[in-house]
Amino acid sequence: MQTHQHPHNKTATEQWNAFKDGNAEAFESLYQTYSAGLYNYGSKFTKDKDLIKECIQDLFVNLWTKRTSIGKPEHVKNYLYKSFRHSIFKKTFQLSKNESYEETESYSFQVVLNVEESLIDNERQSQVSEQLQQAIAKLTARQKEAIFLKFYEQLSYEEIAEVMGISVKAGYKIMARSLDYLRNNLSKDDLLLFYLILHLKLFN
Repeated sequence: MQTHQHPHNKTATEQWNAFKDGNAEAFESLYQTYSAGLYNYGSKFTKDKDLIKECIQDLFVNLWTKRTSIGKPEHVKNYLYKSFRHSIFKKTFQLSKNESYEETESYSFQVVLNVEESLIDNERQSQVSEQLQQAIAKLTARQKEAIFLKFYEQLSYEEIAEVMGISVKAGYKIMARSLDYLRNNLSKDDLLLFYLILHLKLFN
Protein backbone atom coordinates (compact mmCIF):
# COMPACT_ATOMS: atom_id res chain seq x y z
CA MET A 1 0.00 0.00 0.00
CA GLN A 2 1.34 3.42 -0.93
CA THR A 3 1.62 5.88 1.93
CA HIS A 4 0.83 9.54 1.38
CA GLN A 5 4.11 11.46 1.28
CA HIS A 6 4.18 14.73 3.19
CA PRO A 7 5.52 17.65 1.07
CA HIS A 8 8.37 18.25 3.53
CA ASN A 9 9.72 14.76 2.83
CA LYS A 10 9.70 15.23 -0.90
CA THR A 11 12.80 16.12 -2.84
CA ALA A 12 13.17 19.71 -4.03
CA THR A 13 12.45 18.58 -7.61
CA GLU A 14 9.23 16.81 -6.57
CA GLN A 15 8.17 19.89 -4.61
CA TRP A 16 8.95 22.06 -7.62
CA ASN A 17 6.89 19.89 -9.95
CA ALA A 18 3.96 19.87 -7.52
CA PHE A 19 4.21 23.67 -7.14
CA LYS A 20 4.20 24.07 -10.95
CA ASP A 21 0.97 22.06 -10.96
CA GLY A 22 -0.53 24.65 -8.60
CA ASN A 23 -0.03 22.81 -5.30
CA ALA A 24 0.03 25.60 -2.69
CA GLU A 25 1.33 23.28 0.05
CA ALA A 26 4.37 22.38 -2.06
CA PHE A 27 4.95 26.08 -2.78
CA GLU A 28 4.76 26.89 0.95
CA SER A 29 7.21 24.04 1.58
CA LEU A 30 9.71 25.48 -0.93
CA TYR A 31 9.42 28.82 0.83
CA GLN A 32 9.99 27.23 4.27
CA THR A 33 12.98 25.27 2.97
CA TYR A 34 14.85 28.16 1.32
CA SER A 35 13.74 31.52 2.76
CA ALA A 36 16.06 31.53 5.81
CA GLY A 37 19.09 30.60 3.67
CA LEU A 38 18.21 33.28 1.12
CA TYR A 39 17.83 35.87 3.89
CA ASN A 40 21.27 34.93 5.27
CA TYR A 41 22.80 35.14 1.78
CA GLY A 42 21.13 38.51 1.19
CA SER A 43 22.45 39.89 4.49
CA LYS A 44 25.99 39.57 3.10
CA PHE A 45 25.19 42.01 0.27
CA THR A 46 23.24 44.59 2.24
CA LYS A 47 22.29 45.52 5.80
CA ASP A 48 18.86 46.68 4.57
CA LYS A 49 16.60 44.01 6.09
CA ASP A 50 13.48 45.35 4.39
CA LEU A 51 15.17 45.20 0.98
CA ILE A 52 16.22 41.57 1.59
CA LYS A 53 12.69 40.59 2.67
CA GLU A 54 11.25 42.45 -0.32
CA CYS A 55 13.55 40.54 -2.72
CA ILE A 56 12.54 37.19 -1.17
CA GLN A 57 8.87 38.16 -1.37
CA ASP A 58 9.24 39.31 -5.00
CA LEU A 59 11.03 36.10 -5.89
CA PHE A 60 8.29 33.86 -4.50
CA VAL A 61 5.40 36.01 -5.74
CA ASN A 62 6.94 35.91 -9.24
CA LEU A 63 7.40 32.16 -9.01
CA TRP A 64 3.76 31.65 -8.10
CA THR A 65 2.37 33.97 -10.76
CA LYS A 66 4.63 32.53 -13.48
CA ARG A 67 4.51 28.90 -12.32
CA THR A 68 2.98 27.59 -15.53
CA SER A 69 5.57 29.22 -17.78
CA ILE A 70 8.81 28.71 -15.80
CA GLY A 71 10.88 25.65 -16.56
CA LYS A 72 12.10 22.81 -14.39
CA PRO A 73 15.60 23.71 -13.19
CA GLU A 74 18.11 20.94 -12.66
CA HIS A 75 18.94 22.33 -9.21
CA VAL A 76 16.10 24.16 -7.49
CA LYS A 77 18.37 25.74 -4.86
CA ASN A 78 20.76 27.18 -7.47
CA TYR A 79 17.86 28.56 -9.48
CA LEU A 80 16.43 30.31 -6.41
CA TYR A 81 19.80 31.66 -5.25
CA LYS A 82 20.65 32.93 -8.73
CA SER A 83 17.24 34.64 -9.15
CA PHE A 84 17.46 36.13 -5.66
CA ARG A 85 21.00 37.42 -6.29
CA HIS A 86 19.75 38.99 -9.53
CA SER A 87 16.96 40.73 -7.61
CA ILE A 88 19.32 41.98 -4.84
CA PHE A 89 21.74 43.40 -7.42
CA LYS A 90 18.94 45.08 -9.33
CA LYS A 91 17.42 46.69 -6.25
CA THR A 92 20.73 47.57 -4.60
CA PHE A 93 22.41 49.12 -7.58
CA GLN A 94 19.30 50.31 -9.45
CA LEU A 95 21.21 49.77 -12.65
CA SER A 96 19.78 50.79 -15.97
CA LYS A 97 18.55 48.02 -18.26
CA ASN A 98 21.47 48.14 -20.66
CA GLU A 99 24.08 47.79 -17.91
CA SER A 100 25.10 44.28 -16.98
CA TYR A 101 25.12 44.20 -13.17
CA GLU A 102 26.86 40.79 -13.27
CA GLU A 103 30.02 42.51 -14.49
CA THR A 104 30.22 45.00 -11.65
CA GLU A 105 32.97 44.44 -9.13
CA SER A 106 31.80 47.26 -6.93
CA TYR A 107 29.50 45.31 -4.68
CA SER A 108 29.76 44.53 -1.01
CA PHE A 109 29.85 41.06 0.55
CA GLN A 110 30.44 40.91 4.30
CA VAL A 111 31.39 37.72 6.12
CA VAL A 112 32.02 37.55 9.87
CA LEU A 113 34.11 34.71 11.28
CA ASN A 114 33.28 33.28 14.69
CA VAL A 115 36.40 32.18 16.54
CA GLU A 116 34.90 30.13 19.34
CA GLU A 117 36.53 29.49 22.70
CA SER A 118 36.34 25.78 22.03
CA LEU A 119 38.77 26.21 19.13
CA ILE A 120 41.32 28.46 20.76
CA ASP A 121 42.28 29.59 24.25
CA ASN A 122 40.86 32.85 25.49
CA GLU A 123 44.18 34.74 25.54
CA ARG A 124 44.69 34.49 21.78
CA GLN A 125 41.06 34.62 20.78
CA SER A 126 40.60 38.32 20.07
CA GLN A 127 44.05 38.69 18.48
CA VAL A 128 43.55 35.75 16.11
CA SER A 129 39.97 36.75 15.41
CA GLU A 130 41.17 40.20 14.34
CA GLN A 131 43.96 38.77 12.16
CA LEU A 132 41.57 36.42 10.37
CA GLN A 133 38.96 39.11 9.95
CA GLN A 134 41.55 41.50 8.50
CA ALA A 135 42.76 38.83 6.08
CA ILE A 136 39.26 38.07 4.85
CA ALA A 137 38.46 41.80 4.57
CA LYS A 138 41.28 42.08 1.99
CA LEU A 139 39.56 39.58 -0.31
CA THR A 140 37.28 40.93 -3.04
CA ALA A 141 33.50 40.64 -2.71
CA ARG A 142 33.55 37.99 -5.43
CA GLN A 143 36.15 35.92 -3.55
CA LYS A 144 34.22 36.16 -0.28
CA GLU A 145 30.99 35.23 -2.02
CA ALA A 146 32.59 32.18 -3.66
CA ILE A 147 33.98 31.05 -0.28
CA PHE A 148 30.57 31.52 1.33
CA LEU A 149 28.77 29.53 -1.38
CA LYS A 150 31.39 26.76 -1.34
CA PHE A 151 31.77 26.22 2.38
CA TYR A 152 28.56 27.57 3.90
CA GLU A 153 26.07 26.59 1.21
CA GLN A 154 28.15 23.52 0.15
CA LEU A 155 27.80 24.29 -3.56
CA SER A 156 30.05 22.70 -6.17
CA TYR A 157 32.16 24.86 -8.53
CA GLU A 158 29.60 24.26 -11.27
CA GLU A 159 26.81 25.44 -8.97
CA ILE A 160 28.80 28.48 -7.79
CA ALA A 161 29.36 29.43 -11.44
CA GLU A 162 25.63 29.11 -12.13
CA VAL A 163 24.59 31.24 -9.12
CA MET A 164 27.23 33.94 -9.67
CA GLY A 165 26.83 34.04 -13.44
CA ILE A 166 30.49 33.20 -14.16
CA SER A 167 32.29 30.34 -15.90
CA VAL A 168 33.37 27.28 -13.91
CA LYS A 169 36.97 28.14 -14.80
CA ALA A 170 36.51 31.62 -13.32
CA GLY A 171 35.06 29.99 -10.19
CA TYR A 172 38.18 27.85 -9.75
CA LYS A 173 40.40 30.87 -10.37
CA ILE A 174 38.57 33.02 -7.80
CA MET A 175 38.86 30.30 -5.16
CA ALA A 176 42.52 29.56 -5.93
CA ARG A 177 43.40 33.27 -5.68
CA SER A 178 41.54 33.60 -2.37
CA LEU A 179 43.30 30.61 -0.84
CA ASP A 180 46.68 31.74 -2.20
CA TYR A 181 46.20 35.14 -0.63
CA LEU A 182 45.25 33.62 2.72
CA ARG A 183 48.18 31.17 2.59
CA ASN A 184 50.60 34.04 2.00
CA ASN A 185 49.12 36.30 4.66
CA LEU A 186 48.36 33.98 7.56
CA SER A 187 50.65 31.90 9.75
CA LYS A 188 50.32 28.13 9.41
CA ASP A 189 48.36 27.88 12.67
CA ASP A 190 45.98 30.66 11.71
CA LEU A 191 45.46 29.16 8.26
CA LEU A 192 44.54 25.79 9.81
CA LEU A 193 42.15 27.57 12.15
CA PHE A 194 40.65 29.41 9.18
CA TYR A 195 40.06 26.12 7.33
CA LEU A 196 38.51 24.67 10.48
CA ILE A 197 36.16 27.66 10.76
CA LEU A 198 35.14 27.18 7.11
CA HIS A 199 34.53 23.46 7.48
CA LEU A 200 32.58 23.86 10.72
CA LYS A 201 30.59 26.72 9.17
CA LEU A 202 31.54 29.05 12.05
CA PHE A 203 30.89 32.20 10.10
CA ASN A 204 27.90 34.29 9.18
